[in-house]
This record gives sequence, C-alpha cells and structure tokens, in this order.
Amino acid sequence: MKKLCCLIITAVFFQLAQAQTVVRVQPINLVPGAHATPTRTDDTILVELTDTPEAGWRRLAQVLVGRGYSIAHSDKDLLTVSTHVLELPGHPFRVTGMVIGRTVVLRLYLGGEVEHIGYPTRRSNRGGGNSWDWRELEAIARELGGPVQYATSAAQ
Repeated sequence: MKKLCCLIITAVFFQLAQAQTVVRVQPINLVPGAHATPTRTDDTILVELTDTPEAGWRRLAQVLVGRGYSIAHSDKDLLTVSTHVLELPGHPFRVTGMVIGRTVVLRLYLGGEVEHIGYPTRRSNRGGGNSWDWRELEAIARELGGPVQYATSAAQ
C-alpha cells in the first residue's frame, strides 16, 4: 500500500513539474538570409507576431480589409490570404500573405487583371525604397505590429 501511495504522489508531482515547464519556441528561419534592414532586391516582409497562427491569419485579413482591400481568397487550413486586384495609382496590384508559425509573410504583386485586361504579373521589390507599392507593403506590416524582417524570395 505504501508503494502505491508513493507511486501516486510521485506521479502527481511529476505532472505538476511538467505543467510548469516553459517551452520556448525558436523563430522559424522561413527565408534564409532574412535581415532587419531592407535591400534593393527584397520582395518579402516577415512580421513576427505573438498570436497563435490562426489569430495571425485573422489579423492579416482584418488589416487588409481595414485598408480598403477586398479578399479574393482565404484558406483557414493553409493560413493564406490574397486580395483582389486593385488599381492604384494607375498600376494593378494585389497583396498576398501567409502565416507560418507566428510569422506573417507578406508580398505584393504588380500586374494581374483589371476589367478583363491582362497585365504580366511580377513580384514587387523594394528597389530604391521610395516606390508607392513598397511603402504600402511596409504600412501593412506596421499595422500588423511586431518585429519586421526583410528577405528576397528564392523564386526570382
């Protein structure tokens, strides 16, 4: 009987000790070479959030809708969002985002289809840093909150 009581007490203390263990999640290296200062070739903004992945996905959709975008596609399983093509100022573009872990990956694509007129699609990059499309992507990242990193996509 003593052995059974000792075993139960040990099991309870073991469970309590595990419940108090803090698990630290290391940031995922989503894009090799991500850095804090943007370069001319960067076409991706990474925003680290503290929310769950699902909450980050909802936050991304809310920020985009709040900035006047309409959502063309949203997938709760893949945690992706993309907007309908807009034409500002004179150039069609759309914003895409996905959540991996606690990181929102943002990209802006120039081109697309406006009023059934096809335009070639290309990923926007920082370039000289003063383009309206890059400023818009950075504004979206700021509204999401959290530390920001920049990267160049593997597919060029």
